[in-house]
Amino acid sequence: MVSRIPAWIAGAVFLGGLPLSEAAAQADSGISRQDVERGVTVTSRQRRDYNPLGVRLGGFTLNGQIDGGPGYDSNLEGTKTNKKSDGFMDEAAAVTLDSDWTRHGVGISGNMDSRQYFTNNGYNWVDWDLGGYGRYDFDARTNTEARYRHYRDHLDVYSVDVQSAGITRPVPYDSDEFQVSGTTQFGRVGLLGTGMHRTYRFQDVVIGGVPNRVSLNDFDTTIGALGTSYAFSQGRYANVIFRVQDINLPETGIAGSRQLHLGGAGRLHLRFRRSLARAHRLWLAGARLQGSRSEELCRACRGRPIDLGADPVDHGPAERRPDHRESIRVDAVSFYRTLGAVGVDHELKRNIILSADFRADYREYQSPNQTAFDGVFTATARYLINRNLSVVGTYAYSRRFEATNGLSEFDRNLFQVRLRVAL
Repeated sequence: MVSRIPAWIAGAVFLGGLPLSEAAAQADSGISRQDVERGVTVTSRQRRDYNPLGVRLGGFTLNGQIDGGPGYDSNLEGTKTNKKSDGFMDEAAAVTLDSDWTRHGVGISGNMDSRQYFTNNGYNWVDWDLGGYGRYDFDARTNTEARYRHYRDHLDVYSVDVQSAGITRPVPYDSDEFQVSGTTQFGRVGLLGTGMHRTYRFQDVVIGGVPNRVSLNDFDTTIGALGTSYAFSQGRYANVIFRVQDINLPETGIAGSRQLHLGGAGRLHLRFRRSLARAHRLWLAGARLQGSRSEELCRACRGRPIDLGADPVDHGPAERRPDHRESIRVDAVSFYRTLGAVGVDHELKRNIILSADFRADYREYQSPNQTAFDGVFTATARYLINRNLSVVGTYAYSRRFEATNGLSEFDRNLFQVRLRVAL
């Protein structure tokens, strides 16, 4: 699970011991009391001179951004030999329209992210999503919310499952997500209930005129969750969430697997085989002690797992990844997956933010027996020029440290620079 280390902690403690005149001087530098409150991190801190203002449209606020820039990928397919390298151009856009009402809320948002390689056009991809939400507030502590979103996404070529399936192109798929949730709070105790249904429809990939029947892996999943939280103090909560998940598989006798992630409340990875039965019901429970803002419990069932199949580059608000990844191997695939990550963010200056993280992914497959251990180190620098312009530079190093029984070890370097323009 990713951990973020607020770089302001030491500075905040030191400030507490300063004379009033020196504290006032630091306040003049742009640091306010809100910037050092518990739960505020380097990435979530408000930068009032650099935050985009958006556009007011009556009772709504329109926010948007576009960005793009060149990059270089040293190993497109994640292979040990016969490596393909190429430069590319990325383009991304994001737009949101949210209400500013004191009660209730509605909003719509859309994202687009694409990549075009200079010479290897077969590896190009275009992802996008579009959706909206509506929230009804019964009072200040109780509300219910409904959401819908359609995704067009892809599985990357260097993913273990894509490589094991013998596919050397990105695997696109479409997904529809419906979610209804409700929250309330009684003093220090908060309650959450949520239900989500999501469909996955993979597209067949044609390579050299030969179709790869990836669409055989289409499935639907439904999740119901109940949770509670207890506030020990401001910004310190203990969450317990109980989830049940139903996965509706195609009627087929081919053996396969499904991989499950518990976002927010922890991660539990189970394995089972596909059979003639269409549905599997899984009862899952998890707990987490965390420091966060009060609405964190509402986000717990929408958390994103660490995904090394995703490009380790900064895509800002346009970045989105589904909760559940699907194995598309054609043989009997059952596997255990262990994920871990650590990261740090540092505010070098008010408008220069440095970030670094390391993520690890270890998989144990059966039928056939295989293991793979992947690691990704990512370093990012953000330079905020003004409210509307910023530059993001990213370097990522990926390496498969261990691979057995047909899976190849490899390393990959990715460089990228992006110019971001926001409303």
